[in-house]
Amino acid sequence: MSAPLVSVVVAIAGPEGQPRAVVDAFGKALVAGGYGCEFVVVLDGPGIRFEEELREVGSRWPLRIVQLEGGGLGESIALSAGVARATGDLVVNVPPYLQIEPDDILKVVKALEAGADCVATWRHSRIDPWLNQLQSRFFNLALRFIMNMPFHDLNSGTRGFRRHVLEEVAVYGELYRFLPVLARRQGFRVVEVRVRHREEKGRAGFYGIGVYARRLLDILAITFLTRFTQRPLRFFGYLGFASIAIGAPIAMWHLYERLTVEGASLADKPSFVIGAILAAFGVQLIGFGLIGEIIIFTQAPNLRDYKVEDLVEGGADTPERSEVEFVSPPVAPLPSLRTSEPPTSEPPTSEPPTTEPSTSVSAPTLPPMPAEPQALPLPLRVRELLPGEDSRWDSYVSRHPLGTFFHRTGWSRVVGEQFHHQPHHLVVEEGRRWLGVLPLFLVKSPFLGKNLISVPYAVYGGMLVDDERAQAALLERAESLGRELGVRYVEMRHLEVRPGDRPRSPLYVTFRCELPEHPADVMARIPKKARAEVRCARDPAAPAIEGKRRESFGIKVTPDGSVDELFALFAENKRRLGSPSLPKRWFAGLVEEFGKAAVIHRAVDPSGRTLAAVMSFCFKDTVYAYYSGSRSDVNLTGVNNWIYCAIMEWAVAQGYRHFDFGRSRADSGPAQFKKNMGFVAEPLHYDYLLVGAGAKLPDFHPSNPKLDLPRRIWSRLPMFLCNRLGARLSRYIP
Repeated sequence: MSAPLVSVVVAIAGPEGQPRAVVDAFGKALVAGGYGCEFVVVLDGPGIRFEEELREVGSRWPLRIVQLEGGGLGESIALSAGVARATGDLVVNVPPYLQIEPDDILKVVKALEAGADCVATWRHSRIDPWLNQLQSRFFNLALRFIMNMPFHDLNSGTRGFRRHVLEEVAVYGELYRFLPVLARRQGFRVVEVRVRHREEKGRAGFYGIGVYARRLLDILAITFLTRFTQRPLRFFGYLGFASIAIGAPIAMWHLYERLTVEGASLADKPSFVIGAILAAFGVQLIGFGLIGEIIIFTQAPNLRDYKVEDLVEGGADTPERSEVEFVSPPVAPLPSLRTSEPPTSEPPTSEPPTTEPSTSVSAPTLPPMPAEPQALPLPLRVRELLPGEDSRWDSYVSRHPLGTFFHRTGWSRVVGEQFHHQPHHLVVEEGRRWLGVLPLFLVKSPFLGKNLISVPYAVYGGMLVDDERAQAALLERAESLGRELGVRYVEMRHLEVRPGDRPRSPLYVTFRCELPEHPADVMARIPKKARAEVRCARDPAAPAIEGKRRESFGIKVTPDGSVDELFALFAENKRRLGSPSLPKRWFAGLVEEFGKAAVIHRAVDPSGRTLAAVMSFCFKDTVYAYYSGSRSDVNLTGVNNWIYCAIMEWAVAQGYRHFDFGRSRADSGPAQFKKNMGFVAEPLHYDYLLVGAGAKLPDFHPSNPKLDLPRRIWSRLPMFLCNRLGARLSRYIP
């Protein structure tokens, strides 16, 4: 008989335990989820009270009972004793009462199966007394602040881990609650999952002063263990220098008085004694740190605070030099001179931008190796992104040649925080190596129905994969997920064409270019008529000379715009075009999330009035000019041409190599404006998986004649009403 997959360890230290309820509830949940299980009950104290109850439970479930001699040894020892008797590779530690909904134990097990070494749980939302919640939040907030750890509920008694974690991470005393922290420090992969909290029957209200003192000491201990065990001199040195900095000036001042002031005495100066003691104590603390450093230095060869996730070793027969060919699809450069029609009077709308030129890599061809038994390839597995894997996702996106700004988890976080769409980001992996990702959001809209979109409020998204096997696996899982969720279609906003025959929308085009090496060369690449508009807006104000030149306005463009300025102009443009505006909190969220990677340029006339503003995003070597807005009375100033020219010059000066002018509907006014600036339209490849019965490509867009009347009505509404309604409606127009 094979060993159970999941071992559930329950430590009981008092009469309040409920082993029957715990074993029955979690056992049923695990069996319903398709997992074999066993239970290990550790009695850290007299177990006579539970003897009959455990005998009854043992008749229904695989059960081991571990009775610790003496009792009162602590949960850390009880946990270690239970794990030593467990036979499953995956271990879940639960309290002796139902603290979470039983079905949520499957979230912990699935996270371990997906590659996590340790899983912490976050009880959300808490339903215990408010005073208990306040104390717990303060405790966890202090831990996050001091240790910079991303855990929200280390007081939760439900944790999952692989067996080898406790073999390498030493827990003792009351440090069991810090197991995720210690495991993360040791180099294990630790994630946090949300679980539903059940009403607990334990103690409520204030605890004894000893409990708070012990918690404070625990925080001090775990801080030292996680931050200073390899650098003890830093810990003791900080305290020592602080003690010297306080004590030495006090003592020196009194000594100075004693030597310079006649009749001064140290006998009646207790502050001198305190200062001298603090200074001496500081020297001793630094000495303790030096002794600790000596010990660490002598034991350094036996210390290893890291884990090796993967190791690739080259063979002796590999070629001396491998050639890797990088092939990039053509990117339309700005022409140096082109005859163009005058720009449309309609300023470019807030329709978004694009990603940098794609780059595919063909692996080097290696010479045939000697015939040897080859290991079977690992199967591909598609799963959802786990909590705590954001940095790994972003690293994959940054390395992938087709990764865009909108594939980043930061974009997903802002979408989730501002619009509350549910993420279903998919990862395809072979063993522990990622071969592809697909960010997806479940969007429920009265206008579009229920759909999976990659990515909402973005012009690019879709799959990033290493090969066609990974693409096929992601598509298959995305389609099955769509059927599970009951969606109409799965929309993937690809910039580049992807293999396969799927329905595609021809509605949108994008505009990109390669930037020159020097800012002064940007103007030379803009067509003649657009270049005249730029000069008209840029040059200092001067009276027009009839028949010779237009009036000039002396408009300046600077990268110091505010969210308030951008939103006011953006919302005004959207109302003029008859479309709901995104809420101001969306723009504020983007700036807060991306910091310097989100830049707002503004165009200001000599009187200080802001005429136009553009929010751009910076990623890899590309600047995306994404959201824009301008006043309705400035079309003749040429400010719209000038602000984009200035952004390109700024991008060149900052070292960026590509400029993304954003998406527009084919043959629309904004598309014509971009063509007049010298850009060439590239078709976008928005792919669809039609999942629901009778599903078809979406037709809810401004080009639909059925929306003409609503657009005209919207353009006549008062501004305050447009902003309020737009903030609500934009959630349903992703």
